[in-house]
Amino acid sequence: MIVDMTLGQLLIGGYSWLDARALWILVGAVLIPIVGIAAAWVGSTGRSDRDGRLLADITLGFGFVLFAIEVLAVSLAEIAFVKGLLDANFLLLVAPLLALGLSLLGIRLIFPLSELGSARTARDVFLFVISLLVVVWLFSKFRGWGIVFFGGLLQLLLVAVLLAFLLRYLFRRLR
Repeated sequence: MIVDMTLGQLLIGGYSWLDARALWILVGAVLIPIVGIAAAWVGSTGRSDRDGRLLADITLGFGFVLFAIEVLAVSLAEIAFVKGLLDANFLLLVAPLLALGLSLLGIRLIFPLSELGSARTARDVFLFVISLLVVVWLFSKFRGWGIVFFGGLLQLLLVAVLLAFLLRYLFRRLR
């Protein structure tokens, strides 16, 4: 019963459920982008390509969301269960990558990615997350009152200023 379950048991049970249906998940992860690409192509051939752009955004969003869920799941498995990529079902690992890759390749043939809001948003979020990871790395180099940094103080200051401007720019774009 779900009431008596711990969070670990719930996550392991969820993974077991996905593992038992891995082939169908892979088929769905391939078919959904193909159907989305076909629908976006049909929508782009009308008087207005607004419907096609909406369907292209939805298809790309599906790929990006699946990829983000995969990254979170792999990170959770590494942190909470001390399991790596080699312990996961290959089909479950490939499905989000195929969905994102097919979405990007197919939609790119119909619309330029720079004109789609979901692609711009994903790029900005990706740059923001990478910038935050660099800031976390930079702060991890502070040990007490000293700084362990392979370079001069001027280089450290320059990196910090550039990161501050990049984070400020990306944060403003995300609002």
